[in-house]
Amino acid sequence: MFRTNHGGFTLIEVLVALVYFSLIGVVLLEVSASSTNNVLSARLNSYATWIAENKLTQLRLEEGLPATREYKEDIEYGTDEWQVVTAVQATENPDIHRVEVRVSLRQSEDNELSQIRSLTGFIGRY
Repeated sequence: MFRTNHGGFTLIEVLVALVYFSLIGVVLLEVSASSTNNVLSARLNSYATWIAENKLTQLRLEEGLPATREYKEDIEYGTDEWQVVTAVQATENPDIHRVEVRVSLRQSEDNELSQIRSLTGFIGRY
């Protein structure tokens, strides 16, 4: 019988290579999913910060001091629905009020709120 020497891969070598490349694919998929979650989280944090800063600036631009109480409002910003809770409290100085703005993302599937950002500032009578 003639025995020819073919320069190819054995079945075991092909299967080992297939497993190796499959594992690399899974790792790349995990890294991609993690990067996507980081981008989404950064976007939500940026939006929440902008909403809180806008609310605080709005209150500062109004004439006089805001009343000491808690305000709630639902807004749409970007493609998401948010709840903004503004708590105005008196301080020891009657000409200055402490304002805390809490921004929460409204989850569409179950209407739950998840707080993203809290910003505290002071408004004075000028």
